Amino acid sequence: MGTLFSGGVIYDGPLLDRLDGSDINQYVASMERLLELPVTLEHGGHEPSFDGTRLRSIAQDNLSRNGR
Repeated sequence: MGTLFSGGVIYDGPLLDRLDGSDINQYVASMERLLELPVTLEHGGHEPSFDGTRLRSIAQDNLSRNGR
């Protein structure tokens, strides 16, 4: 169905959401939006590509780390 070119918003590596200038609320909104998309293949700006199942797992893990 859908191929996503996500840039740096989601990738299979260490989360960098606490850097100076990071907007956690915006990051959480992005993760929630990613969960709604019919992604079957993700190409990020960092780390190897992965499938939609892995994308949803990473997004859920990132939301959990941020209290969601």
